[in-house]
Formats: sequence, C-alpha cells, structure tokens
Amino acid sequence: MVSSARSFDVVVIGAGPAGGYLAGKVAAAGYDVALVEEHREIGEPIQCGGLVTPRVFEYVDCKETIIGAVHGAQLYSPSGRRLVIDGHNTQAVVVQRAMFDRAIATDAVRKGAHTFLGAQAQAARRDDGGVEISIDQDGEPRRLHAKLIVGCDGVRSNVAKWFNILRPRKILPGFEVEMTGVRGDPGFVTLFIGNEIAPGFFGWIIPSGDTARVGLCVGEGNAYAYLEKMLTRPEVRQYTKGAQPILYIAGGIPLGFPRRTYADNVLVVGDAACQAKAVSGGGIFTALTCSSLAAQTAIEALEADDVSGRFLHRYHKAWTKSIGKELRKDLAIHESFSKLNDDQFEELFDIFDSPEMLRLIEKKGDIDFPSKVGWALLKEDPRLLKYVGRALRAMIAKNVGI
Repeated sequence: MVSSARSFDVVVIGAGPAGGYLAGKVAAAGYDVALVEEHREIGEPIQCGGLVTPRVFEYVDCKETIIGAVHGAQLYSPSGRRLVIDGHNTQAVVVQRAMFDRAIATDAVRKGAHTFLGAQAQAARRDDGGVEISIDQDGEPRRLHAKLIVGCDGVRSNVAKWFNILRPRKILPGFEVEMTGVRGDPGFVTLFIGNEIAPGFFGWIIPSGDTARVGLCVGEGNAYAYLEKMLTRPEVRQYTKGAQPILYIAGGIPLGFPRRTYADNVLVVGDAACQAKAVSGGGIFTALTCSSLAAQTAIEALEADDVSGRFLHRYHKAWTKSIGKELRKDLAIHESFSKLNDDQFEELFDIFDSPEMLRLIEKKGDIDFPSKVGWALLKEDPRLLKYVGRALRAMIAKNVGI
C-alpha cells in the first residue's frame, strides 16, 4: 500500500557532497527539505579518489576527514621515464571520502533536513502543485511531494532523464583499487600516462593515510582490464609489489555539460549536471561551487513562489559564469591530449623536463583551474603549439575575454 504523499519545499535526490551541502543551506534558510539517498549508508559505496584542494573547506567544515596532504606529483611517460613536480607546500589533501560525505549530510540534518536512507527514487512527475516523487525505501513504496526537486544523483542521473535534461557527451569509465602496503612518498601523487596504460586519460596512485588508491580512467573500453594490466608494469610494481587489495571502486567521469541544467521545478547539480573537470576528473570542488549557487537560487525561487524554468535559469547562468569557461577549456585540453600517441607524449616529456618549465608548473599549477598553467606553458615554450590542437582556441579565449 502506498502512503499519502509527504510534502516538502525541496526534495534532493542523492546525498553526496553536492546534495548534502545544498540540503543544509536550504534547510538553514527555514525551508522543509528531504535528502533522499538510495544506499543505507551515506558515502558508500566510495566512487572517488578523495583528492581535493583546501578550497573545498571554504564550503564545508569537515577538516577532520583529512587523512593526508599532497605537495607534489611524479609523472611517468609511456616508456617509464619520470618527471617530478614538487610544489613544496600543500597543494591538495586526501579526505576519507565516506566520512567526508557523512559529515556534510550530518550538518544538513543539524540544520533541519530530513533524510530518507535506503530509498531509491523510482519516478517523478509534475503535478499542479509541484513534483510528485515515488521512492522505494527498503521495499516500502512512499510518495514525496515538493515544489522543487534537485538531482544530485550522479553520472547517470534519473532526475535529468525524467525531465529531459540532456546527458553527458561522454562518460569515461574508471576503476580503482584501494590497497594496503603500497610504497612511496605519501606527499606525492603518482600519474601514469600512455595509450597502453590508460588510453584517453591516465592512471594514478593516490596516497590515503595507511592505504593508497590505485586506479585509472580510459576513453573507452574495459577499465578493470586496463587496471589489471597497469598493475603488471614495472613502473607501477615498484610501488605496489606485495601490496594487497582491500576495496574495489568503479565509477565514471561525465564530460560535456548540457546547455540547460534546469527545468520547471527542477535543478541538477554535480555529476548529474556534468560539472566535473575533464583534465583531472575531479568534481568535488566544482560540485560544491555549483551546489552553493543552486541553493541560493532555490531559496530565491521559494521566496518568490516561482519555481518556473524561467526563474531557475538564473542558477545555470550563475554557475556557467563562475566555472563554465574553465570546464570548457578543460574539456578542450582533454580532447587535444587524448588524441596524442605515445611518441608525442614522450616529446612532451622532453619539453617539460627543463628547470624553467618545471618551476613554472610548480608556481602556476592548480588542479581546480588547470587551464591557468596551460597558457603560461605555451608562452614559455611555443613548441607546445604542435600538441594543443583545439585547446589553443579555448586558452586564447580565456585571455582575450571571449
């Protein structure tokens, strides 16, 4: 038997960082908010390496979830050649991702949000007064009603699908294994580049306290098979030989955000809106940035009693103005470099392997805004023009204000 609908001002689907943060901000403004999470435990299963910059803590107060600090990176070319980039000071931190998500959701509950755990959103449709959402919570059908539904439900967002918001241009499949006994300097992230290793992206080792996360994404194909092969390579085995797996993690990176991330009574945020960085694959900082803007729009819409697409468009306008240009540049850079062959990657290592270029990367590098260093490197060594392709126009556009 389906119970009568329980009414809220806002129903948020997905209790990751974007959903939890938005739910807390809107609840703190005095509105009734439901936070719906399909899993029984927030933060599980883990689908992220947990590498973030300290900027994320400008949004969320959960530094207790930090389990490591990173000040540099070492990169391996297809032939196994190594480049070391040392920023000396902390450039990024590693968070215990499940704890991070739960801390944000706990704060939302303290501010008045209601959680529905183990609750899968099965359908949503508009009615005269807003949106009716059908959920299944541990086998029991329920109905929720909201003036506004916010999809923070990930790469394959049902909310976006139900309300005809276009899906990603492409999803890069990824696979990661958390391992104990991995060797290496805990202050460095290690990246592996090459078309035999991870065509269309790269592989990584991210230190995470007593363990390390070893993984990759690929442009297409079986990410797990590529990871198994990567783990046999000598440049990887020097770190992982004798290490033991304790957790396998599958995920994906959505590329190419839609022209519209809103509809009547609807907003989509985070991976559901393809707000991930194509160069690094990171999405927590961008999700929190956009979640903050979505929350502000939601509050304004509720105050005005206007949740039409015309009103909610201001969210899309705000976030594309804030980080949209950077995401477009990141995508152009990714698409250019994903087309390079291994000989070209080796040539790039030749260019970067100079004191001047390494100092420039150390000074200008920023994983939240990777295009900044791209333009600086082009000006330092014009030989890079040969490799950047369509990314050049994007980086020029940044500097002439297009």
